[in-house]
Amino acid sequence: MQPRINVALKAARAAVDFILHVQEKILFDKEQGQNPEQAYKDICIGAEKTIVHTLAKAYPTETITTRLQGEVQTGEKGEWIIDAIQGQHLFSRNLSGHALTISYVENGKVEHALLINSSTRDEFYASKGRGAYLNNSRIRTSSIGSIENSTLGSQFPGTDKLSSQITSQFNTLKEVAEKGARVMMQDCPALMLANVAAGKLDAVWAMKLYDWETQAPLFIAKEAGCLFSDFQGSPSVNDTVLCANPRLFKSLLPVLNKHF
Repeated sequence: MQPRINVALKAARAAVDFILHVQEKILFDKEQGQNPEQAYKDICIGAEKTIVHTLAKAYPTETITTRLQGEVQTGEKGEWIIDAIQGQHLFSRNLSGHALTISYVENGKVEHALLINSSTRDEFYASKGRGAYLNNSRIRTSSIGSIENSTLGSQFPGTDKLSSQITSQFNTLKEVAEKGARVMMQDCPALMLANVAAGKLDAVWAMKLYDWETQAPLFIAKEAGCLFSDFQGSPSVNDTVLCANPRLFKSLLPVLNKHF
């Protein structure tokens, strides 16, 4: 395991301990009529500070950027990018399925990345050219080649951000269901992408994403043998992504391209 991954895992584990310890606070605040959005932000910032403390101590000359606080340390070489809690809605409802991600970027390219499922403590991580791992075991994406009998992942378009995609998404779901696929819906695309890397899901497509949602899990997926692109087939992923094993990727891309 690479030294940077070791340090990042140490920082992330401490943050997960903090998140799980204070998660009940958000439920208490809701019961007291307080703003759950603010409670979520407070917990996120607390987790970010926990990670920053460890990274800054180990790498005082490198830039550290967090999703909520922005750049908290300016450096000369690489940059650490931190997102403490992806899956805000699930987290705020005390449901499992939220994740923590850390990426290390040098010269504009990801060199190391990790993702932890905060509920199960499953740890996905990868370093450039060294493969991807889940809990210290090497992982590879699945090998299923057809939509039939595949297990896919996506989002349910029930939010304002995704409302414009409702018709396209429903038509896609109808087509893959008719071809014999099962589809699970989850409110944390990053975690679904990591599960494609591990072969737990065969493919995932997602819409209206931000860079910080996909940076770490797509790097892990690539190291696990996955292919990914936007719905038009461009490898320069913008706000839409299809990630799958190479054989299934060729079957699913035309479906998404047709409906979206």
